[in-house]
Amino acid sequence: MHILIADDEAPARGELRYILEALAPEATFYEAINGEQVLSLVEREPIDVILLDINMPGLDGLAVAAMIMDKPDPPLIVFATAYDEHALQAFEVAALDFVVKPFDERRLARTMERVRHALDERAVMIQRQSALHQYLQQATPGSNMTKLWGEQENERWVLVDYHNILWVVAEAKKVYVQTTAGDKLWVRYTLKELEPRLSAHSFVRVHKSYLVNLDHVAEVSAWFSGAYVIRMADEAHTQIPISRGYAAHLKKVTGWR
Repeated sequence: MHILIADDEAPARGELRYILEALAPEATFYEAINGEQVLSLVEREPIDVILLDINMPGLDGLAVAAMIMDKPDPPLIVFATAYDEHALQAFEVAALDFVVKPFDERRLARTMERVRHALDERAVMIQRQSALHQYLQQATPGSNMTKLWGEQENERWVLVDYHNILWVVAEAKKVYVQTTAGDKLWVRYTLKELEPRLSAHSFVRVHKSYLVNLDHVAEVSAWFSGAYVIRMADEAHTQIPISRGYAAHLKKVTGWR
């Protein structure tokens, strides 16, 4: 479990982390002091749940939560504040739970039970969706389809063969494929939908925002903090980050040591 504690006050972060480390000793913890750091960490790291202070300078917790909830497969959100009158507004942006400062260990224990239950349900749903998708690929006559429709800027649609796709990227709430011909085409799928479809055709998830075609990878090199970067075999030698959360999966799939 990856837990992000977001609060602009160091004592509050320390108190919350101390309690949560006892309740979830297996968890990996991250900390943020403002909304901008929260959004950056959510993009870079595999955050499962955020303990989010509402009253932060700049982007407050409610604004940050609203932005996060617009993303595909967002982390769970538990709001923390000194004022319980924010509870109703908090739940309007789909918070899992709400805790009031000063923190009570028994109350947080109940919150962590809800977090674990929600994560278990999410994992089961993902497994069921993956199993169903694989079954439909095998059972549907058109399951051998190896092409994908992509839209150009002039609103013309192009049918692209999987082999001619270098990578798939999610950005600005849309998903695009980059082709060997140098085109960047919009596709009407999420990365989560495309991943099982493309995984049988040499595509691997290397980052929350990227699927890459291993047939077009030139090299992999160390980056920093245990992360790596892929250099693609296109003319620009495009670099694509491999987040730590996906590096282990890539090594397992490819036999890379």
